Amino acid sequence: PEHLDSLRRFGVTHVRIPFGYWLLDQVYNESDGFVSGGEAYLARALAWLKVRGMRAVLDLHASPGGQARMQSFTGRITREEHFFLDDAKFAHGKRAVEALVELVQKYEMDSATSGVVVGVELLNEPSHRHIVRTKEFYSEM
Repeated sequence: PEHLDSLRRFGVTHVRIPFGYWLLDQVYNESDGFVSGGEAYLARALAWLKVRGMRAVLDLHASPGGQARMQSFTGRITREEHFFLDDAKFAHGKRAVEALVELVQKYEMDSATSGVVVGVELLNEPSHRHIVRTKEFYSEM
């Protein structure tokens, strides 16, 4: 948490926390090839922020199958945006957003983390090649 103290001294009040869908216990699947258990670390980070009077924007940075091709921030570098091309992965991504909403609600009920999350990014840098499907995702979420 010392790095947060330094940021606070410089006047930083908000941080963006990017993470992959696999962090969410409700949608985690070992077969996706990622490690589990990240929710506890996110809660700890939010508690650290609260103690310092800081806020967070949670950024769902990676969606199942990847929402952009050839980009490591999606969790895997792939030649195609399988999140948009595979209906099962698209549905899994929607479940991830729903799980994130429930997690934020849980944080709001916990005195250690309430009031810290002030925003959520649902889909980081989706491919422009799939704008229609992106709009569909946003309208459904």
